[in-house]
Amino acid sequence: MKNKILLSLLTSSMISGTAMADMYVGVEYGAATSQTTIESGSYSFEGDNDYSDIKFKFGAGSDGGFKAQVTLSLISFDEAVFDGKNSDLVEIGFDVIKEFEVTKELYPFIKAGVGYGAMSVEGYTESSIGEVSFNVGAGISYKAVEHLYIVGGVDYVGRKWQDIEYSSSYSSYTVSTTDSGFKPYIGLNYQF
Repeated sequence: MKNKILLSLLTSSMISGTAMADMYVGVEYGAATSQTTIESGSYSFEGDNDYSDIKFKFGAGSDGGFKAQVTLSLISFDEAVFDGKNSDLVEIGFDVIKEFEVTKELYPFIKAGVGYGAMSVEGYTESSIGEVSFNVGAGISYKAVEHLYIVGGVDYVGRKWQDIEYSSSYSSYTVSTTDSGFKPYIGLNYQF
C-alpha cells in the first residue's frame, strides 16, 4: 500500500512538473496612436487618441511551437473617448501564438487574438460601456537566461465600442465609436 501511494505521488509530481514546464506568466508595456472614429447621426469625427497599455498574461505552450495566453490589460487613453474624464479601459483577452525556432534563444512569432473590455462613462444613459477588440501581430521572443524571456513586437489592434445613448431634455442621440492602430510593445515572460 505504501509503495502504491509513493508511486502515485511520484507519478503525479512528474506529470504536474511536465505541465508546469510549458506554462508562463508575463507583463508587457505597449503604446499606440489609435485612429478613433465617432459617428452620431449626421455628425462624424475622426482623430488620433494615444493610449498606453499594461498587459498581464498567463500562458502555456512549447518554445518554437504553438502557445495560448489569457491576458488582462489596463489601457489609459490620453484623451477622453466618451466624456470629460479619462476613464481607463479594463480588457480581458485571449491570444494564439505560433513561434518559429531560429536558435535555442531566438523565437520569432506571429499571433492573433480577441478581447472584451469595459470602461465607466458619465453623462449617458449607461454608466459603463463595453467593447470588443481583435489583434494580429508579429514579434520576437529572446531567451535571455534560463526561464526568462524578453518579448517585443507590433500588433494591429481594432476595437468596436458598444453604441451608447445620450439623452437630455433638449435632444437624444446614439454614439457609435471604433478605433484602430498599430501598437509596439516590449515585455518579459517567466516560464516555469
